[in-house]
Amino acid sequence: PKEEYKQGQRLRAYVEEVDQTTKGPYIILSRRNPGLIRRLFELEVPEIYEKIVEIKTIAREPGERTKIAVHSHDEKVDSVGACVGVRGSRVKNIVRELQEEKIDIVRWSSDIKEYVKNALSPAEIMEIKVEENKDKILLIIADDQLSIAIGKHGQNVRLASELVGKELNIKSATEVSKAVKEEMALLSDLEGIGKKTAKNLADKGIKSIKQVTEASIKDLMKIPGIGKKTAEKIINKAKKAKGG
Repeated sequence: PKEEYKQGQRLRAYVEEVDQTTKGPYIILSRRNPGLIRRLFELEVPEIYEKIVEIKTIAREPGERTKIAVHSHDEKVDSVGACVGVRGSRVKNIVRELQEEKIDIVRWSSDIKEYVKNALSPAEIMEIKVEENKDKILLIIADDQLSIAIGKHGQNVRLASELVGKELNIKSATEVSKAVKEEMALLSDLEGIGKKTAKNLADKGIKSIKQVTEASIKDLMKIPGIGKKTAEKIINKAKKAKGG
């Protein structure tokens, strides 16, 4: 969107489509298509052209920033190093062609947690929790790393999410700690649940009133200090507190 072209200027573009018309071929070119990034790297990086290094995925906001995930099929070849080149010579040529669009080269990994860490770089992640459906991932970030992780206008986390193909939900360490304390307080406010019992529940993964309502009497009876009658009372009180 920010590019301005001049008569006689040399440009590289991605051929999106070729239509045959009565007046001859009609060629549709693009500078936005992520395929342009792939082809530029193939031209600049022999290891990619020779399929030693593979570009796994590309996430791009044209004219602003691109993240690419790369993987080496030869353990002797560093995928990121090959793409960067000596003193950044290879990637610099591509950045220059894209009129200074930023490019982050990320090491792909079959381990989703490791991949997410790489994708969200340069931010440091404290904890990664992959939810059961695996489409959402919770990331707990130190407060001083939060702005780095999110990026300008949310760009870093947005591109990282697109790169890994998962929804990345970022929370600060302070936010998570506060939420846990609030949940513990809510549990301890219920009749039959003291601070010790609330802690025992939390240790078993039951940290909120909602989780209590979803638990069975048998589940609660497994927790030290909770018998059948107490379990029934706790669940009934939790349902009333939740409005059910």
